[in-house]
Amino acid sequence: MATFKHTSWGRTRGPKNIAGAPGTAVALEANTNNMLGSASGYKTVGYATENQRYLHVLVTDLHDTAPAALTIFGYCHAFERWFEISGAQELSDHVGGDASNDAPAAATITVADSGRAVASQVPSDREYRVYHIEGIDRVAFVHADSTEVDVFAACSTF
Repeated sequence: MATFKHTSWGRTRGPKNIAGAPGTAVALEANTNNMLGSASGYKTVGYATENQRYLHVLVTDLHDTAPAALTIFGYCHAFERWFEISGAQELSDHVGGDASNDAPAAATITVADSGRAVASQVPSDREYRVYHIEGIDRVAFVHADSTEVDVFAACSTF
C-alpha cells in the first residue's frame, strides 16, 4: 500500500522556513527582471507561501560595508502579477494603529554594517520583521548584491 506524503504545511503555529531546512537562507533576485510577465517562469520565481498568514524575515550583514536595502515582493495567482509588499503590512504598524490602505512605501529592510564577521555578530546586528501576507501566494526578495546579506524567511498561520 502506497503512503501519501502531504506537501502543504497546513496551519502552522511556529514559522516554517520557506527555503527548506531550518537555517537555510533564501536565494535573492538581483533585480525584478524575472518577475516580468514576459519572463519564462515568472510565476514560479521566489517561494510559495502555502496560503500562510505571516511572513517572518531576518536579514544579516555579510559584508564590510553597509548593504543596500532588501525589497520584498508578492505574487497573487488570481492576478498573475508581482507587486511590492507594502511596508504597512509590517505587524508593528498595525498594533493599535490604523490599518488603512493608503499606498505606503514598499517593504524594505536595511541592515547596518555590523563591522563584525558573521560568527561574531550579536543579535542586535540583525534586522527582523514580520509581515501580514494573507492572500499572497509567493514571495521574492530582491537585493542587488547577494554577497552583502543573508536573508532568512519563514511563514506561519498564527
